[in-house]
Amino acid sequence: MKIGIYGATGYSGMQLVSLLKRHPHAEIVFLSSNRFAGKKFSQLYTKFSGMIDDVLLDEESTYPLLTKVDLVFLALPHGVSMRYVKKIKNIDKDIKIIDLSGDFRLQDSDIYEHWYGFDHLIKNSIKDFAYGLPEINRDAIKNAQYVANPGCFPTSMILPLYPLVNEDIIEGKIIVDSKTGVSGAGRKESQNFLFSEVQDSTYAYKTGSHRHSPEVVETIKDFTGKQINFLFSPHIVPATRGIYSTIYVNLKNGITLEDIQKTYNDYYKDEHFIELVDYIPSTKDVNRSNKNFIHFEYDNLTETLIIYSTIDNLMKGASSQAIQNMNIMYGLEETMGIDFDLFYI
Repeated sequence: MKIGIYGATGYSGMQLVSLLKRHPHAEIVFLSSNRFAGKKFSQLYTKFSGMIDDVLLDEESTYPLLTKVDLVFLALPHGVSMRYVKKIKNIDKDIKIIDLSGDFRLQDSDIYEHWYGFDHLIKNSIKDFAYGLPEINRDAIKNAQYVANPGCFPTSMILPLYPLVNEDIIEGKIIVDSKTGVSGAGRKESQNFLFSEVQDSTYAYKTGSHRHSPEVVETIKDFTGKQINFLFSPHIVPATRGIYSTIYVNLKNGITLEDIQKTYNDYYKDEHFIELVDYIPSTKDVNRSNKNFIHFEYDNLTETLIIYSTIDNLMKGASSQAIQNMNIMYGLEETMGIDFDLFYI
């Protein structure tokens, strides 16, 4: 497969490059970055000196090369990817696209425009994108030309919630408290994510207004037919990597912990990247992997089921999940090019 990567110098883009360079069936044709065009990739991520010395191209310079690639990854900001998709489709309608932004995750363009604050430029193309969460949408991904990679927070929440909602064994409000490392904010400078702002500090942000909330609600409804009552409160923690979601739900009468265990086993026992662990996991357990660790416990005092779910936000929350989707699209083993470690941060 011949690959092009837009947004190659962001954290998710860097992760993609480092993984794809060692993928046995992937050949990178171009790396693109308008901001750093003309520089070598290894000048920005010096650990890759001598291994990934590709010169970064600006957007316009990539267009003549699109006829030479089979698939492009868009590791671009929200609101930008859709413009690239429009251009790429006009140049070559046969190219496959995996988009890591939020531009095509939501099927309702009105909801997208409300939560993201952008006018959607190609509303008619939204329906062409399969939602790229393999463990619940593998068949659609397999036959898709375009895939919308899920958000990092939604991945950590949808995977543990989907089986329980689908089997109709929980009720009432779902409350999620999530923690994320600062790499999830991207590589652009921001005062809120300066070292002195986040070190020795933890803070909540965008409770009730985070754009990943509608993604969880819509995706759960699309795949289960059920509308959930959902509250999501994200927090920044002084770490580079990791997503940790603690989920609080109420069980319907008569549901036992054995029922919960059986449900998870029925859905995920054969999934390579999901592990149902018998202890409360930490972000270090999944660091630099494509794994999602899930554990649950029952609080008798409040009659609440507590679910712990953790992923690496740059891996299962972004780049390695994108490669998992690529492998499915091309009929390859899903683990191919993912189970190894060569990273900068």
